[in-house]
Amino acid sequence: MSLEANLHLPSLDPYGEAVRRRLYIGTLGCGMVLLLFGWVLQRVLNLPEPYLQYVAPALLVMGVPILWWLLSGRALVVVELTAIGVLAAASTAHIVLVSLTAPTLPGAYPNSGPYWAVTGVSVLAFLALTPARAAAFNLTYLPVSLLLPWLLPATYTAPSVSGLVRVQLNALLVFLLVWGLSWFRAQYATQTKTQELLRQLAFTDPLTRLPNRHAVYPAVDALLRDAAPGQPGAILLVDLDHFKRINDRHGHGVGDEVLAAAGEVLRNCAADAGAPPPTVGRWGGEEFIVVLPGTAQRRAAERAEQLLAEFRAWPWPHGLQVTVSIGVSSVRAGEDFNGLLARADAALYAAKSSGRDRVVVHGYAALPAVLAS
Repeated sequence: MSLEANLHLPSLDPYGEAVRRRLYIGTLGCGMVLLLFGWVLQRVLNLPEPYLQYVAPALLVMGVPILWWLLSGRALVVVELTAIGVLAAASTAHIVLVSLTAPTLPGAYPNSGPYWAVTGVSVLAFLALTPARAAAFNLTYLPVSLLLPWLLPATYTAPSVSGLVRVQLNALLVFLLVWGLSWFRAQYATQTKTQELLRQLAFTDPLTRLPNRHAVYPAVDALLRDAAPGQPGAILLVDLDHFKRINDRHGHGVGDEVLAAAGEVLRNCAADAGAPPPTVGRWGGEEFIVVLPGTAQRRAAERAEQLLAEFRAWPWPHGLQVTVSIGVSSVRAGEDFNGLLARADAALYAAKSSGRDRVVVHGYAALPAVLAS
């Protein structure tokens, strides 16, 4: 079981794939509707707009499989890279078409649409690519888009210099703003990941990769707070038998391997149907704890026996035969953690004293009346 599952940590990625997918579906759907409306309007009114005549139909045709890809839940990176290439080519074609169109008014730029498309492609690149790759792409794509009208035999360049410069400056300012926001987004994401890593390191045992004692306390508090009649919840204390003997005979390196393998066994603890997931952690040394919310005493004993069998059957390193002793204690109404832990510890001591490799349950009865396997 992962640390996130044990601690019930929420995802800290606000730009996750699911969010981006919904954003792309909505944007693509609206864009296709607008393109279709423009194309129909151009046909009805017979407008002299080359982009709507030649480029828009091609974009509509390509948008259908892209929308299907998004809706079918396939790899998002394929759509992102395809969209960047298609839109960059479309905006470049739009600039070329506009550059060959004479202005309708002196000093006016005939169409600012291509440069809004340029900024849109730049935004998509910043969303889809890593910061370094997005910067490299945009620092190539944007200069080409800005220089292209001046390099083509444009019919409007001379009479429309001021209008063209104004539109290009606006596009450049928007691009710089988007780049700045993208940089801040990348810094925020890096800081968030660093904080999450530090939090995981603070609450994770580095050897077994299980939650440590500090990470288990909230789960125990919730166990005591949410205990219900009939299914109050329980804890298991699991201790490796003769662990000191393993260290003395085989060395601490082998002992560490055994602890790491024990962590793997415990991570396999699955939740019962309809019950909250268990929390598994390293309690200290060779001792582990399993918190079972919403679990009755008898079921907790059964879970402990299953865990005991899994430890017996596990392929331990270096051919070792490793067993565990398990103490089980159910929650009592109104008690605190110290009382619950003391009874589980007493049950574990009874399991050790009676021969190890067994489960002892300390329930509502006194310790002499424990159930031993």
